[in-house]
Amino acid sequence: MSLRETPATIERLIDSELVRKKIRIGDFDPILERLVNARQPGLGALRRIVRSRDSDSYIPPTTVLEKLLYGLLDVSDLPPSGRQIPISYESSKATVDAYIPEWKMIVEADGRRWHTREADFERDRARDNAAGASGLIVMRFTYTMLSQDPSSCLHTLKEAGRWRQAS
Repeated sequence: MSLRETPATIERLIDSELVRKKIRIGDFDPILERLVNARQPGLGALRRIVRSRDSDSYIPPTTVLEKLLYGLLDVSDLPPSGRQIPISYESSKATVDAYIPEWKMIVEADGRRWHTREADFERDRARDNAAGASGLIVMRFTYTMLSQDPSSCLHTLKEAGRWRQAS
């Protein structure tokens, strides 16, 4: 990794290595200490990236799709959400991409990679139905929605959240 890379590239590389468990975020502490007075391009971005991940609760995105979803949930004025949350229903268990407890809302990012087979589609609908039967709402966004019109996705989430709060 070179600090001449863009912040987005550095972020993607760090998250990739965190997912693969090749590094821990604490591994950067001695590096950043040694470079405290350095004036190397990109060092400020590296510090910000490491600081934003310096938490036991940080879960790096495993795909570009998750990164888009988490970016939407993190930078907006939505209530706090959790990532990769296990949820138990009466008849099954599932891990959801994101969960907003205040709104009892599951937020999923759907990509073709995971939903090309009929069995995947059927399983997801069964999970959505189990969530609904448990009083949860499920919001699903595609790669195209998240990458090309994130403001519309954010508006939709806020509207659904307002509806949940009113009921």
